[in-house]
This record gives sequence, structure tokens and C-alpha cells, in this order.
Amino acid sequence: MATNGESARQWLEQNREQVSEERILQIRNNLVKKIDQMVDADNMNVSDEHQGLLEALDVMDAWLQERASPRETATETSALDYSPLIQEPSETAPKLTQEEKQRRFQNLLKATKK
Repeated sequence: MATNGESARQWLEQNREQVSEERILQIRNNLVKKIDQMVDADNMNVSDEHQGLLEALDVMDAWLQERASPRETATETSALDYSPLIQEPSETAPKLTQEEKQRRFQNLLKATKK
């Protein structure tokens, strides 16, 4: 199996039809274990092998994530909703005189002050 990002990518491309997702998860988990062992053994130094394993892990994670959530087509993601935001009123508003508007406004002011 791969020990860096590029070889992981190539391996996935070559074996995607023959290898199950469960097997890829198992390989991914093995990479995590190996990285953890390297970190435990040598806390301060990040070797080329360690960096390669991290890259391979990133490639595996990206592949698994892409597999879990297939990409939507451009037409599905860009479908616009042309429905009206508000419904047209079914009744017309009553026509009020200026005095009636003033009276209602005063009543509203009184109601809010209480």
C-alpha cells in the first residue's frame, strides 16, 4: 500500500473496482495506527515517512468522504426557486379617511404605553 499522497492516489485509482470500502477503511485505520506509533516513538522529529503517511491519510479521507457524499450536478445545485416570497392578499385593504387613520394611530400609541 501507499506511503505518500501520490502513491495512495494511484493505488486508489488502480484498485477502486476490486477493493471494498470496508477494506479501504481498514487500510486507513492502519495508517492512523502507524502514524500514532511513530508519534509515540519520536515526538519531536517529523520524518519523510511520517509526512508521507499523513499525505496518504489525507488522500484516503478525501476519497472516502467523496464516496460518502456524491457530488451534485450543476443543475441540481443551481436550480432557482421562482415562487413568490409572499402571497398576494385575498382581500383589499379598506380605504380609511385621514381622521380614521389618525384615530387608529392614537389608539395604538395608548395601547403601547400601558
